[in-house]
Amino acid sequence: TQSSIMADEDLEYDISFPPAAVSDDEKEPVVILLGWAGCKENHLAKYSAIHEQQGCITIRYIMPTQDIFFYSYKAKTVAYKILELIFDLNLEDHPIFFHVFSNGGGFIYRHISEMVISQRGGQVGALHIAGCILDSCPSRRSIVIGMKAVLTSLSNEPVLKRYSLMFLFGVMAILSTIRSWISWLIPFQFFRVEDDYFTAMKKDPSRWPQLYLYSRSDQVVPYTHVEDVVETRSSRIRTWKMWWRPGRSWACKC
Repeated sequence: TQSSIMADEDLEYDISFPPAAVSDDEKEPVVILLGWAGCKENHLAKYSAIHEQQGCITIRYIMPTQDIFFYSYKAKTVAYKILELIFDLNLEDHPIFFHVFSNGGGFIYRHISEMVISQRGGQVGALHIAGCILDSCPSRRSIVIGMKAVLTSLSNEPVLKRYSLMFLFGVMAILSTIRSWISWLIPFQFFRVEDDYFTAMKKDPSRWPQLYLYSRSDQVVPYTHVEDVVETRSSRIRTWKMWWRPGRSWACKC
């Protein structure tokens, strides 16, 4: 497998090519992997290798942990840059899949999906998005879930740094909640905010197939949140879900 690390105007990503090319008449599938908070390149590369063994080109991107928790609005810019990257790499004629990990990857995917659907008739809208794997996501955003995610993603950091960031995240989460309440109470457009992440994922306008992978013992992303989204999405598109419990094998429902 050929692999390289690229930086394109602040978007640092890794791209790998499968060991054997498909026939000249076919276009290799492209899998874009979006990492979770605290994810390292070597972690994501293990998943990437699975897709490469199936003959796929893979692009890996990990949003910086501090951006996920404190500057999540940057996900929209990242989404735009990833779509732009597809054209820069001349991959727009290839079938494209997304493998999205936890809410860190979900924040970006949410905007990618909205951008593709909103630009139907244009170049971006013409991309052949063939499907998506949503791995341990999405979940509602809450102070408790956020703090668990902060502690988990920063588990290798000094204790003082971990708890300082957790406190800061809690303050920002409270302020964000207050802002949301104000947006519903005060009838002025400039106070209005876009749909929250969880609502947006349930309303996702895309129609490509989706596979949801999750654990029913996940300590950060409650499985009930994932199943809530699956139930809503399955009434509109083709979905699959696979889950597991400690000591038990996978269970699958189509």
